[in-house]
Amino acid sequence: MAVKAARERIAVTLEKLLENGDVGSKIPTQEIIQFMTAGSQEYAKLMQDEFGDEADWPTWQKSEIAPDRKFRVGIIGAGQSGLAMARELKRAGVDFVLYDRNEGAGGAWWQNTYPGCRLDTGRLAYSYSFAQRKDWSHFFTRQEDLVRYYNDFASDQGLNDHIEYNSQVLAAQFQQDDASWCLTIRDLASGAERSTTVDVLISAVGVLNQPKIPKITDDHRFKGETVHSAQWHSGIDVKGKRVSIIGTGASAYQIAPSIVDEVASLAIFQRSAPWMLPTPTYHDEVSSEALWLSDVLPTYHRWQRLWEFWHSTIGKYALTQADPDWREPGSVSEANQRFRASLEAHIRRQYEADDPLAERAIPAYPVGAKRMLRDNGVWARTLRSPHVSLVTDGIARFDKDGIVTNSDEHVPSDLIIYATGFNATDFLGTFEVRGRDGLLLSEFWGDEPRANLGITVPGFPNLFCIGGPNTSLVAIGSQTFIHESAVRYINQSIRALLEEGAACVEPTQEAYQQFARWVDEGNRKMAWGAAEVNSWYRNSRGVVTASWPYSLLTYWQITRDVDPGEVVYSGNVQVAMST
Repeated sequence: MAVKAARERIAVTLEKLLENGDVGSKIPTQEIIQFMTAGSQEYAKLMQDEFGDEADWPTWQKSEIAPDRKFRVGIIGAGQSGLAMARELKRAGVDFVLYDRNEGAGGAWWQNTYPGCRLDTGRLAYSYSFAQRKDWSHFFTRQEDLVRYYNDFASDQGLNDHIEYNSQVLAAQFQQDDASWCLTIRDLASGAERSTTVDVLISAVGVLNQPKIPKITDDHRFKGETVHSAQWHSGIDVKGKRVSIIGTGASAYQIAPSIVDEVASLAIFQRSAPWMLPTPTYHDEVSSEALWLSDVLPTYHRWQRLWEFWHSTIGKYALTQADPDWREPGSVSEANQRFRASLEAHIRRQYEADDPLAERAIPAYPVGAKRMLRDNGVWARTLRSPHVSLVTDGIARFDKDGIVTNSDEHVPSDLIIYATGFNATDFLGTFEVRGRDGLLLSEFWGDEPRANLGITVPGFPNLFCIGGPNTSLVAIGSQTFIHESAVRYINQSIRALLEEGAACVEPTQEAYQQFARWVDEGNRKMAWGAAEVNSWYRNSRGVVTASWPYSLLTYWQITRDVDPGEVVYSGNVQVAMST
């Protein structure tokens, strides 16, 4: 009865709204946000940003700060973060150029075209706060729809005139004589190489761009076809073939159910099972009624996005925090153990009581130690199919006809799919970067990449990273939020550089090291840092170099403005002045 009464009241209210026309401006946005955040002023400001209200975003114009200074910014990557950065520079009247090796915008979403590719975070919170879309067709957006979104954004914002597609940056060298970055760029259409200079260099290449293909004995002997999930192309045909998938991470989880009904046989090679979050709507389309509400109700989709974001700020954070005194194997705290028990029960319900697959589908490691996937039942259905085998024995070698396991079992294969992820800790690994005095960034970092705020590195003036070290999210939020926060910080940094009249800006060594110690301390208190489990969050020595361990609010706070005590300015601005 209560539900029926509530629905009737909603219907009456909706009719009144539609009769009165556009009443979106009458909705007390700030009052509602204050209620949602229980009076927390800082959270309220954050939520105001995420609602899409840019009133608090910094606005400035280069023409007012440094009208005579010749100044150009180079951005590498036309994915989500690169396009967001380009928009801010265009709004500030700063000259910029954006390079991308693909033929269109979208970054990783342009490149990854394998079957089933889609988001595993909510569609609304993944879109820009400042360019929200209300007509997403699926709850978890498909790859092709994301590509369309980013290319529409580039067109709508007038960014395409600044983008050089099919352009791969091979090297970036800081030149101390004029405080500029010299870029070596290859035209992928012609193969020709050229050089150009920019005053500020921004890496927006992301981390999921260097396919990781394991070294397997005698892999050259295999006479069939091999492909990494990130290198899928239209010539791949799985129909009627014996297919083997190496890996059970995010891409394998999407590919296998998408091709299982087309293949003659499917062997899935698993090193460790994935934890999966129950998500019945994972493949579902948004209902026509919901789309209609988004279309006719003022700001409806913005409130939906805000709720989706607010829910994600809490997320599974508390459930993945580690208790240093906890000793139960397979978990890192009492809460984490309860979380484990709940997810394990969900997985077991999808198998018969005596099905040995159930045991192999339960991870031995704590929930949160590796990336968690979305589950609507298709994975279990795939594994239970009569022509599918889950292989947990290690791979010994390839031969001309397939894969041989450590126990000498032979798995015939026509097509082998590497769903083995990326070299995610090799930040900026797609091009060579040399800073002051020719210092090579890869040597400076070794296998432990760091950046102050995940954005700047001492010894590499005027270099900024979006999606840099220790900024990947695990248990909370959407990566879009981290990217927007970094964009804001870089925007403020460029503004400060121009206001200071300096040629260069970089973080202090103390700030760089202090930030690294701080994130290390935080990561050791989380499941992905406390558990002795290999994952793409960690380097070869087990140090977490990818993940952010604190709250979203904390990252938002430390990237809102440039702390003068954490940066050093240098150089004679006259070098950079136009004549």
